[in-house]
Amino acid sequence: MGMQYDVKSFHSTVSGLIYNGRTRLKGVVISPSTSVTFNSAFVDTAGALTGTYNIPGSTVCTVTIANHGLANGAVVALDFTSGTAVDEVYTVANASANTFTVTTTSLTTSGNVTVYPSILAQFDCSSGTAYYTLIPGEGILAQEGLAAILPNANVTATVFYG
Repeated sequence: MGMQYDVKSFHSTVSGLIYNGRTRLKGVVISPSTSVTFNSAFVDTAGALTGTYNIPGSTVCTVTIANHGLANGAVVALDFTSGTAVDEVYTVANASANTFTVTTTSLTTSGNVTVYPSILAQFDCSSGTAYYTLIPGEGILAQEGLAAILPNANVTATVFYG
């Protein structure tokens, strides 16, 4: 395989869509601005679910999505599109047909959420130093689109895809 010339990049400062369409994740530069530990994820938008969430003064977040199909122990990325909950990767618990719970660090908030069940890659950082991760081979395939889940304004990412 020769060199690929059609690689693109996108700099993301918040969670959200990077590319809408089939593509491959090729590499990521994670740039934290503080030494607090963060977890960032890059997800396939295929199978994304939208619903609501409620955290009523505890660390238990109840997500409501009709017929979500998730099981206890499933690992999902949550993009809280309103309210003050932290975008992150979570483990599903107490799953029923239309709700499930996750444990968060947020207290007393509610709003809308997008759930991504297909996590392509996760990156941790615990220092204020930026680093690059190259995805080997042809990269990781995103069937429908590529999105970033960034925990807060203290971490940004430059994503290479194509």
